[in-house]
Amino acid sequence: MNLASLQKALLILAVFGLGLSSCKKDDDSYDVPETYSFENVSYSGQTDRLDMLGELAAYAKSASALSANALDANSMKDMFANQNDPFADADLNASSKQLKSKTVSTEQTLMEDLMDALATASMYTDSTASSGQAGIMQTNDGASSYLLNANGLELAQVIEKGIMGACFYYQATAVYMGSGKMDVDNETVVEGEGTEMEHHWDEAFGYFGAPTDYPSNTTGIRFWGKYADGSRETYLSTGTNLMNALIEGRAAISAQDLDERDAQIAIAREQWELVLAGSALHYINKGIANLSDDAAAAHHALSEAYAFVYGLKFGGLQTLSTADVDAILVQVGNHADPLQANLYNSTSANLQAAKTALVNAFPALASVQDQL
Repeated sequence: MNLASLQKALLILAVFGLGLSSCKKDDDSYDVPETYSFENVSYSGQTDRLDMLGELAAYAKSASALSANALDANSMKDMFANQNDPFADADLNASSKQLKSKTVSTEQTLMEDLMDALATASMYTDSTASSGQAGIMQTNDGASSYLLNANGLELAQVIEKGIMGACFYYQATAVYMGSGKMDVDNETVVEGEGTEMEHHWDEAFGYFGAPTDYPSNTTGIRFWGKYADGSRETYLSTGTNLMNALIEGRAAISAQDLDERDAQIAIAREQWELVLAGSALHYINKGIANLSDDAAAAHHALSEAYAFVYGLKFGGLQTLSTADVDAILVQVGNHADPLQANLYNSTSANLQAAKTALVNAFPALASVQDQL
């Protein structure tokens, strides 16, 4: 090949290479905001459901004092299904949204059975709770009191956290971050909602229960936003990590960077699941600490621990099999069915076994298992 031909060939290769490089995505080609501040964001349906659970949980806990009024199971079920105008907030009654239809179908009847059981227990607010006797149990300092069923379980906590897990956590990580909601149109922008994919991601964010500038602002945090904070944020950075994943995933969707979206889905699912595991461990620790000294505090903590473990069945990432989750529920409450669980039979040895099982499944807990 003569010199002129060689130069021509090199020029062609250079131009071809320039064409290839111009098609390659620049990793810095789009901005990621510091807060969840994007155009066309809407998750009002999720806000409605958080408000609905807020009213339902407040009503369920209203029987947690001596001589409190008994609860009506049908009122709780109406709040669950948003029927018969059950809410104090008229806007919620007018909403087309509900909790029941978004709760894992296999768990809907259980939630309603728990409401029946809670209403039955609330008939005994004049009694002191003890093994075999539903009633009120007060902490040693008298500052707090809880309504327990005959087996020592605070059903109001199991209902609230149960819906948080089988509805909010499930919908956000298994449904809205799943292929059915992510493999959709990401071109057509609907004013106020964005593309279909953007809207689905925003709905997942809505179930988190945190302001758009969380975790620097924790005003009004509730449900998962609340439990990602506190000691879980201090020792595991769950609030920061989960919020960053939600922000970066949304930015990636808007930039058509679906590989990065998928990477952030994996992080969000991992961190959200860690909120459940870390919260379960936190309350197991409190249960162990109070088991022999303050029965009311122990029963309250272990009821929350039981409910957070239960929620581990419903995520888009399920590190523990359902059988493994049930085994931990047995260690915490002596039965995998909350209607049969009995906290009066809980022992330090069994609670330590539950703690070990969680640490083994979630290595991030190992170094902070006693601090959470």
